[in-house]
Amino acid sequence: MTDDAENEREISLTRPDYGPGIVRHIVLFRYRDDIDGKDLQEIEQKFHEIQTSKRDGRPYILSIESGAQNSPEGLGQGFHQAYIVSFASQGDRNYYVGEPLITDPALYDPMHHAFKSFITNYISGQESSVLVFDLHVQAPQ
Repeated sequence: MTDDAENEREISLTRPDYGPGIVRHIVLFRYRDDIDGKDLQEIEQKFHEIQTSKRDGRPYILSIESGAQNSPEGLGQGFHQAYIVSFASQGDRNYYVGEPLITDPALYDPMHHAFKSFITNYISGQESSVLVFDLHVQAPQ
């Protein structure tokens, strides 16, 4: 793909009207064993600050919810914390996600990009330390 074609693809994928409808972006983190309560508080604060990020001068994240793993089922697979980020479209989600999907820094959220660098200091260092699951919310039938 040519650079111009790739840029046009990224512009299309990050348009606010691309893939309209509520999208939930679910992120789970497995932290290093030496992480303490102060670290967890800083991580949570920095993640929630991303909601203040603006796109073209306007907020684009509908909400961010978070919480610690507390399921009694024993199926948490060692994950400690979950975040649910809600968007009005896939385009807004794509703008948030950025790399590796979107490579042009002008087309992704710099706050989230910085958080991704920050969090690497706290996760256990394996690719399996982060789980991401996105879904397009469907209205009840």
